[in-house]
Amino acid sequence: MGSFAKKTMRRILGAKSSLLIFVVIFAVFLLSSFDVCWFPGEAADKGFVFASNWTEHLHSSEEFTVYYQTAAFYEGRNWLTESTLPVYSVDSIMIGNHSYALAEPVTAALLLPFYAFSRIFSATDFLVRSVMIGMIFYTCLSAILARKISLQLNQGPITANLTALLFAFTTMAFSYSRLLYPQPIVTLLMLFTIVFLLSYKDHPNSKNLFLSALFFGLTVFSFNAFIITAPFFLCYLFKTGIIKKGRDLYSLVLGVFPSLILFLVWNLSVTGNPILTARQLVHSSISFQILYTTTNGTWLNIEGLMGSLFSPIGIFFVSPILLAAFATYSSFKLNAKNETMLFASIIIVFWLFISLINLGGAAERDFWVGGWANIARYMHVPSTLLVIFASAIFARTYQTRNIIAAFTVSLATLISFLANLSYGIRHDFMVGLLKDFPSTSLIVWPYQMGSAEVGILSLAIFLVSLAYPAYLFKDKHNN
Repeated sequence: MGSFAKKTMRRILGAKSSLLIFVVIFAVFLLSSFDVCWFPGEAADKGFVFASNWTEHLHSSEEFTVYYQTAAFYEGRNWLTESTLPVYSVDSIMIGNHSYALAEPVTAALLLPFYAFSRIFSATDFLVRSVMIGMIFYTCLSAILARKISLQLNQGPITANLTALLFAFTTMAFSYSRLLYPQPIVTLLMLFTIVFLLSYKDHPNSKNLFLSALFFGLTVFSFNAFIITAPFFLCYLFKTGIIKKGRDLYSLVLGVFPSLILFLVWNLSVTGNPILTARQLVHSSISFQILYTTTNGTWLNIEGLMGSLFSPIGIFFVSPILLAAFATYSSFKLNAKNETMLFASIIIVFWLFISLINLGGAAERDFWVGGWANIARYMHVPSTLLVIFASAIFARTYQTRNIIAAFTVSLATLISFLANLSYGIRHDFMVGLLKDFPSTSLIVWPYQMGSAEVGILSLAIFLVSLAYPAYLFKDKHNN
């Protein structure tokens, strides 16, 4: 078989694998869409989100704001309401006689086609769920992009498939796939940026560089703080020596230009100043709170740094499988040094930025999972890149036939799945009321369990975690 035929066959098989993974993730996301949360002023609504008797509602101010912005785009306006702020949306601001969203508009713009579909077909009782389906779709697409990046880093097809599945089911991608926050969209656009960047390295043509720059600009437009990663992307480009022509620099600048224009035009239409965002009107200052003062003295902001990682909504607490990234980091660095350093730099700078930033003094330090900067969804980007590293642990475990390591990895994977399932079902209790809500089981199940139920669930987790080590044990002795 010629090289062209082999490449074609690989692409077909790869496309089939991607499609199958996409469908499986999409189906699980839909079938696991249960809601036992509440929003202040509304009654609790328990049940399957996509059932006909589910009352459409959302659970946070920012979700409502994104939804209102989507509806506004459908009606051809950039403002949300006239004369007063919209109901349940404190993440908005009055400018003149109109209210505007504080969040960047990209998330609402990408959800618009799904909202419009329901409006066009008069499914007005399905509008919230239609944009939820949109978020599920984009999260599934992110999983496929994570798989693609794993392949670009010379990981095998099995590891790449595991990357997609681990991203979808053991990280906050699972829990936030049905919530209307910007972070899944930011992650999606970042993954597109990286895919085209690595494609440009392998096939240095202007098209790949243009698309990478285009998606980088859109990522920044979707979450302005992403601009802090620009030095790392530029360093990667020049350190790898893949930019060699003036035409390449031209493609780089040209790719960023559309998002720059959109940023300026959007700000001009909202605040009247092309370089002033609506968020800046509310949070006029930005600082990094390395120290904070309480009635008991002045302390290092360890709460922010450690809370993002190990608090009950920290990424290593709800996704312990991500700790495997530390075991595989050295092998990635050996085989793909520049890419590994790029990913590690983005992970670290995001962690520091999110943990220490204080917008206008708004962050509170009353308990270590609290404050603007310590909510788990702001660590969506780091956890996505960490899972690309972590997925390689399965190949290493298989190669070494280490039974104890296999059990540990299986246990961490299962707990990560259950934790994010629970987190998604009951995210308001875990985020907003965790310090007040008496529960010892939120990490693995979305309701308070009795001792017998805890015992049964623990036994089930233990037995399921034995499956992979049992397979390795049998395979080891058969060989």
